[in-house]
Amino acid sequence: MKSIIITCAMLVLSLNSFCQKTGRSPIDSTFSFVLMSDIHIKPEVTERFQRAIDTVNKLRPDFVMAAGDLVYDVMRGNPGHADSLFNLYKKMSAGIRSKVYNCIGNHELFGIYPESDVDSTHPGYKYGMYEKHIGKTYYSFDHKGWHFIVLNSIDVNTEKAYFGGIDKKQLEWLKQDIAGVDKKTPVALTVHIPFLSSFNQLYGSKKPLSSDQPNGVLIFKGNEVLDLFSDYNLRLVMQGHVHWIEDVFVNNKTHFLTAGSVAGRPSWSGTRNGERGFMEVKVKGEEVSWRYVEYEK
Repeated sequence: MKSIIITCAMLVLSLNSFCQKTGRSPIDSTFSFVLMSDIHIKPEVTERFQRAIDTVNKLRPDFVMAAGDLVYDVMRGNPGHADSLFNLYKKMSAGIRSKVYNCIGNHELFGIYPESDVDSTHPGYKYGMYEKHIGKTYYSFDHKGWHFIVLNSIDVNTEKAYFGGIDKKQLEWLKQDIAGVDKKTPVALTVHIPFLSSFNQLYGSKKPLSSDQPNGVLIFKGNEVLDLFSDYNLRLVMQGHVHWIEDVFVNNKTHFLTAGSVAGRPSWSGTRNGERGFMEVKVKGEEVSWRYVEYEK
């Protein structure tokens, strides 16, 4: 009996030592979640979004990551209309039986366009409406040994146009956040506008785009953000925005997943770049696999 007790104690100590060294649990490192993006909810598409929700619930994921463009849209102001769209999204997403983590997209930027009926003095301007209804635009959480970080990848220039970017205040927060993460811990990032994508090279603008110049397709100076993770175990970057299904696997380590679109392309009226759907992501230890789920079939 003493031998059994000693053996069990040694096993517990061994597991505790593993967790302290790696920052993850050797037991709870297998899980799945849903990555969905570009939902573009509006009253006339509720039945179709409900099909997506029903499909998600059948999969029973640990959680759902919603990578932006939740509503369609609030960029031209109209507070009453904006409130109604966010309330609709909240009501419908509450039907998802798993916890939902949200990321802000460009269509959630309230009143930023020149033709908007509000200006920067309105409390909901830019990020305010999202913060009122959804919460923080950047944050982190831990799940079964992984560290997940959700970033706000959108800013607005002086000409009242959005572009991909991570501001200085958020960068400082990010540095502090990862300072507390063991460098062996698997890390996942979520953004709306991509850090990198093949979309523009294949089907985008004829003008060459670079992350060295502010634009609405890629994160401006995104390499400076990714450089912060050079000594960390960055295994997964989740992206949306371009309604594009993609897995760019970098250095046999990091998957850059672009999530496709719940709404399709053009929004709710076509499937030019693939069927309407979302990704089911499976994690085993540090390894990531996925499949695209076409919920209308």
